[in-house]
Amino acid sequence: MLKKMHKFSIIAVLEPFSDSIHVQNFKHQLSMEQAVSNCNGKIWLFWTTDIDCVVLEEDDQQITCEIRHNALHNQFTITFVYAKCKDHLRRPLWDRMLYNAADNNRPWCSVGDYNVISNIEEKLGGVPYNMRTSLEFIAVIEACGWLDLGFSG
Repeated sequence: MLKKMHKFSIIAVLEPFSDSIHVQNFKHQLSMEQAVSNCNGKIWLFWTTDIDCVVLEEDDQQITCEIRHNALHNQFTITFVYAKCKDHLRRPLWDRMLYNAADNNRPWCSVGDYNVISNIEEKLGGVPYNMRTSLEFIAVIEACGWLDLGFSG
């Protein structure tokens, strides 16, 4: 319903709780022409022929693509992230992001679930959060020159 209402050209599903062999079924249900899953099936990416999408790389925490909308001439890079929950398991993702930032000369957006916060106000309820857990993430944000677009919900 949301896809029809907003005419999305690209949709990313994080942690689909379904085996990646079903990605093609979902592609048809979403009326998307292309679909890809990362190596562990935690990120599913769907897109229409309205855009040219080239997967540059993928691993167990991210899919990075080069995107160009057919109505526009500019290209940009986008990374879809579903990060590991444990700090030490996210380090390869941070290293990859830092490498990509140094090697990228076009606009770049990174979206997804990083399983870490950059601001204490993002945490509601539960056990008090230790911001030291976020220091590596905050350093990556700064080193990559990213701006936090905020969140809703």
